Amino acid sequence: MSSGKPIVVVSPHSDDGVLSLGASMARWAREGAHVTLLTVLALDPESTAPTRGWDGRAGYATEGEAARARRDEDAAAAALLGVSLRWLPFGSVDFDRHGDDEAVWSALRPFVEEADVVLVPGSPLAHPDHAWLHDLLRSRVRREKLAYYAEQPYASRLGSATPLPVAAVGQRDRVAKWRAVRRYRSQLPLLGMTGSLRRGPLRLAWTDERIAWLDGGAP
Repeated sequence: MSSGKPIVVVSPHSDDGVLSLGASMARWAREGAHVTLLTVLALDPESTAPTRGWDGRAGYATEGEAARARRDEDAAAAALLGVSLRWLPFGSVDFDRHGDDEAVWSALRPFVEEADVVLVPGSPLAHPDHAWLHDLLRSRVRREKLAYYAEQPYASRLGSATPLPVAAVGQRDRVAKWRAVRRYRSQLPLLGMTGSLRRGPLRLAWTDERIAWLDGGAP
């Protein structure tokens, strides 16, 4: 792999990219690639819209409060993995989107065009935001740079229903992911990782990450 190779991991929400590919991102960054974690539905940090659904259950009162707090968690996790962060201020299914599909694509396009590899949610696509983002990008990103990843922890709960190939990562990369996942303190209880903050993240860090490289290659 060439040093400085640009890789973009497209994350629907603040946490999905790290939960799904934290160990792989740590490996790529350690080996010299320039990895960008790009969260599309990172919410509007200036919004005063009241929360409902997921972010309301996390204890946030407004979209802006959720955006700021979750970005702080993201930043702490990314620092442990050695990756760069970019956030787009579009809303999740629980908020106004703040733009149509073309507006979202216009914001995404510069990152996609500069990348050698673009990884997008690929399986199980059970969350409507994940499915929407997959559909938005699969026809717009050139096949030779596109890869699909299994979304965690959702994919592991389906077992054999997620047939993407296992990604090669080392123990030090899994440890980096374990440390990074623990930074998402507002999200772990909602994901069923209650009790000790160590147990759930540790199990997730040692769960295989899965990636389908559409052109047969890998970084």
